[in-house]
Amino acid sequence: MASVSELLDRFVQSFNESRFEETEQDFAPGAYGEEVGTGRRFTPQEGTANARAWKQAFPDAQGTITRQIIDGKNGAAEIVWRGTNSGSLMGQPPTGKSVTVRAVLVIETNGSKITRSSHYIDVAGMMAQLGVAPGAAAAGR
Repeated sequence: MASVSELLDRFVQSFNESRFEETEQDFAPGAYGEEVGTGRRFTPQEGTANARAWKQAFPDAQGTITRQIIDGKNGAAEIVWRGTNSGSLMGQPPTGKSVTVRAVLVIETNGSKITRSSHYIDVAGMMAQLGVAPGAAAAGR
């Protein structure tokens, strides 16, 4: 039985190591995830496809958990994602630029499996760093 802290760690570590299907096993039946910043909501299987798409856009992407907060069966982790955009992203061609993107992952569990996850990603900041959104000049400072 995984602890909340272990579930948060595995979410990031499985992405870092491209072991996407392993994360599906951490979700309870009927669970769902959402990606706040892109407006997407998905099943664990759809989440795997989504993680693969991010890894294709940023093949060297790595996440680092900088802080965790655990409250009973729930938890949150601050994550810093770093990677270079060398693949297509949301219909945009690769820019070749490196980004540092802050995010927060919030999970609710039944004590051993995730019942709901919300991944809050600073997509606007990422797009500015890539130079494909307003504020691109300010993001480089």
